[in-house]
Parts: sequence; structure tokens; C-alpha cells
Amino acid sequence: MSKYYNKWGEANPQGGHIGENPVFGRFRGNAPLHELEQNFDKNTLYYLSEKVINHLSDSLKLDIHWKENFKDQFNDFSFFTAPAYKALEGFLFQIAEDLKLPSSGNEKLAGSYYFDEEKIDQHIDSLLEELDNIADEEIKLSVYEKRDIKDRIREMRGFLKHYRNTPAHFYGEVIDTLEKARRNVMTIYGTIDNTAKILLKAELIKIKDGVY
Repeated sequence: MSKYYNKWGEANPQGGHIGENPVFGRFRGNAPLHELEQNFDKNTLYYLSEKVINHLSDSLKLDIHWKENFKDQFNDFSFFTAPAYKALEGFLFQIAEDLKLPSSGNEKLAGSYYFDEEKIDQHIDSLLEELDNIADEEIKLSVYEKRDIKDRIREMRGFLKHYRNTPAHFYGEVIDTLEKARRNVMTIYGTIDNTAKILLKAELIKIKDGVY
């Protein structure tokens, strides 16, 4: 129901008000709408599930509060990337389900948030492989769009592998400046936005009605 993301408090098609539905998150009414629209195409926002929107909202609010309230007061800025990283994972599972990729058949792994924690990284890698195959085979994509999708997949693969193996762990790499963390976040935003726009244009994925 993300195409109603800017209608906080209005009646929703399933009855009641948007603010009464827990899928929207506790602070849905404080979503940074201006910043969301600055960083994402509206059709991308309409497509994304509410849980992904929640993580993107947290990421953007963190950036807003940082500019207003903090200086370089931390030794490691890895935490700054975490909400955007979660949004990227959620986006991958959403498009895997919508594209009906083979790995999305296991409800404990894809298309839901009930994961087998020990296997999730391998599963994400397999989804990226399958998305890569879609880009090769799908006739609805132009040559340019196929190339662009493959570039986005490389970005996702590189970032996911790097982040899960280094900044997320105690003995991993330290992100020692806010600028480095911001670059990570902007890479994620661009990857989500551009991938969604291409797949929507080709009608491989579609904007849905209803809360999801």
C-alpha cells in the first residue's frame, strides 16, 4: 500500500485508518516525505512494501538528525548504514517474490521476514544470481536496461558481501567517517530506485493495492 505513503491518517481500503495498521510502523506519521521524494521516484515509493519504506524512513531521519544535532562524535559509523542495508535486503526479497524467482518458493527464506538466519546470506546470493539470469533472458528489457540491471546487481552483490563481512562485525572494517557511511547509503538508495524503475517500466513488477 505504499502508494498511500503520504496519506497518514486517511481511511485505507481495508478499513480504519492507516495509522491504526501495525505494518506501517510506530512512527509512520513522522515519515520524512520530502526527503523520500528527493531520493526516490514516486513509482518506486508506490511499489516498495511498507516495511522497506520504514527502513528507508529510519535511514533518512538518521541523516536529518545527524545534520542538526551531531558532529563527528563516533569511532565507527557502521550503524549509520544499517537501516539502508535492511531496506536493500527487503527490496531484494520483494522483487524476488514478484518476479517469482525459484528461490522465493521457500516462505521461510524469501517474500517474508521469517528467515533461516544461518542461511540468509547464501539465499540472498542465490537471488542475485537468479535476477542476473532474468536480465539475460527477459525480452521485455532493452539492451540498455539489461546492462543497467546487471550493473545494479553487481553493485548489490559487492555492497552486500562487503557489508556483511566487514563493518557489521567486531573484527571487521571500521567506517571511520560519516562521509564514508553516507556514500554507502547513497549507493543503496540509487540501486533500489534505479532497479525498481527499470523493472516497473518493463512491467516485470507492478504496483499493488492493499497493505503489504
